Amino acid sequence: MTQKRKTQTKAIIKNVFTQLLIEKGFNSLTVSDITRMSNINRGTFYLHYVDKYDLLEQLENEIISELTNILLKDSEYNLNNPLELIPYSSILNALYYVKEDFEFIMALIGSKGDSAFIEKFKDIIKKLIESRVNKSNSLSLSMKGIPNDYANEILLSSIISVILLWIRKGGVESPEDIAKIISQAKEIAPYELLI
Repeated sequence: MTQKRKTQTKAIIKNVFTQLLIEKGFNSLTVSDITRMSNINRGTFYLHYVDKYDLLEQLENEIISELTNILLKDSEYNLNNPLELIPYSSILNALYYVKEDFEFIMALIGSKGDSAFIEKFKDIIKKLIESRVNKSNSLSLSMKGIPNDYANEILLSSIISVILLWIRKGGVESPEDIAKIISQAKEIAPYELLI
């Protein structure tokens, strides 16, 4: 089988898998559903994937790997400025990537998708912050008396929540608009939104 044909088959399987995630949910869909809708035989499916769990894992790993490359890539930022730990350009590039694979990512985070995917995404942001703090001479993760797990959740939740809301709303706003919101949120304490 040529590489082009393998790539086409995998793309067809992914498209059908996305539709089935939205319609039936991961727990209810079967390999038979995928092969029937893809017009491929089971043997072809099994050339690429062990089962539906392997399919899900491979597709998620592709996304996580790409987002990790985008977000952890060293770009120009001020190591001593906490507001630049996640630079605007990194956020924007990640949002553009999400937009390119929007339907599948939306299916993943939906109620019938894989809730563990959100945790994997959150872990990327956490690693990004930790790696950049470790490179800085003047920054440290000060938890202000809050237990580490809660402090990390506070630090990550505004970024993740904004991105998840954007996806759940159908990606109506542009990646630039969402990147600006995330950048602004880094400078605003939550209580300031009530004033």
